[in-house]
Amino acid sequence: MKKIIIITLMLALSAGLVQAQTTNNAVTEHDPSVKARDASVKTDIIDPAEQAINGDAPDWAALTQTITKKYDATTADRTITKAKIYFYFNKDWSVFCQGIINYTNKYELANDYKLLDFNANYILKYSDDKKELETALAWSKHTLDKDPQNDAYKKTFAALNDKLATK
Repeated sequence: MKKIIIITLMLALSAGLVQAQTTNNAVTEHDPSVKARDASVKTDIIDPAEQAINGDAPDWAALTQTITKKYDATTADRTITKAKIYFYFNKDWSVFCQGIINYTNKYELANDYKLLDFNANYILKYSDDKKELETALAWSKHTLDKDPQNDAYKKTFAALNDKLATK
């Protein structure tokens, strides 16, 4: 019972600290113009920078500046964050998880419950960071609140609670 109370309190506190997912399509790839712009940034700026260094990490800060100058800071953050997610997958789980957290909090729709659950499971599987797990738990709680009968959402929520109980 004590664990449940502590976890509930942690969740309540973290929910206030976690940035909610967006309801604004204009900052997501659900907007066709954003999707096209992001694809152009990837093809014209990010891909050539990654290819030029043969597998090493590109200079993310320089790429961010280039994209910000040509487009805007939101486009730069969104495209660089996504590029890092793909680049660090299976190479550096810590950086990968930081990217998932940033991207999900800023650029995933709050009503895309399946995706929120999917991303929460990435954090569950690859992170041991308490704050990241609490963020994923907040996403999971949101999905479960919206679809309380969904067994997958229940499983994710329970697993995150269990992992957090050991932290």
